[in-house]
Amino acid sequence: MDVTPMPLSGKVPVIRMEQIEQDVLDAGPEIADQLANWGFMAAEVPGIGEKVERMMSEFASACLSPEPRLSDYEFSRVPQLAAGGTHGYFSYLSEIPRLAEGVPDPKEFIHVSGAMLEDRPPHAGDVLSAFPTFGDAARDVFGLAFRTISGFGEVVRGIMPPGTPEFELSRDATNLRVIYYRDVNGREVLAHEHSGIQMLGLQLPSSDQGLQYILHDGTWVEPVIAKTDIVLCNIGRMLTHASSGQFRPSTHRVHCSNTGGDYTRLSSVMFAYPPHKARQWQMVDGELMTLDATWGDFIAKRFEGLGGQQAQGSTD
Repeated sequence: MDVTPMPLSGKVPVIRMEQIEQDVLDAGPEIADQLANWGFMAAEVPGIGEKVERMMSEFASACLSPEPRLSDYEFSRVPQLAAGGTHGYFSYLSEIPRLAEGVPDPKEFIHVSGAMLEDRPPHAGDVLSAFPTFGDAARDVFGLAFRTISGFGEVVRGIMPPGTPEFELSRDATNLRVIYYRDVNGREVLAHEHSGIQMLGLQLPSSDQGLQYILHDGTWVEPVIAKTDIVLCNIGRMLTHASSGQFRPSTHRVHCSNTGGDYTRLSSVMFAYPPHKARQWQMVDGELMTLDATWGDFIAKRFEGLGGQQAQGSTD
């Protein structure tokens, strides 16, 4: 499948780790133009690629560890709407997306929530204690990613009508998904086209290319982010709902050109949510409407009809 590469390094705003908030604010007009023209946002965060690569490598090592075993921490009931959002390890072939016709994705993954990093509820962080080098790396990346995605959120909120409330992205409910694709057995499509449930998503640099987006004009492009410092920020269906359709969900998919049996791919993405117990809101014709339903209800509704092995967020 021929998809146009989209080089971004040196062409998008630079966000320095030591002053993320100010740099995102300064780059606000350019980021707003990206969203208007592409349907997603992008920035370069010098140094983040090395941190993400370390985290993904530690997760791959954990997946192969005979003792301790990640399977001892497997979680199969989703979504978790209690305190802490979705967190835990999801085993190989445990996720079957809606468009996959019953065929599971060839991957295993872990969700690290902000609550999990604080061991809430008790023992939520046991898997991080069992794999401390991964836990340390995930904590580092989580902090940087959450600051970055919060900055993008402020830019998006600034585009919305006056009176739009703060997004109140919750560290506890937000999760960092780290994914290990392997044994693809000739499959080119690793993740069918989809958009995320969350308010905002942050795609971090992956080990290989293959992540593709559809632009507003219907063209598929492949942003060059593998082994770089480029991050991409997605609009999720929560924000489409809250904005009454002002922003469409960022639609993307994952393909691979090397379909050999020894192919592996490591990637990671942050899904940012408001507190599950917070009430939904919408901006309708410039006026704020507060709804009776909660954001947890929004998540649960999106999972109606899916089996117990499905995982919150999207497949990246």
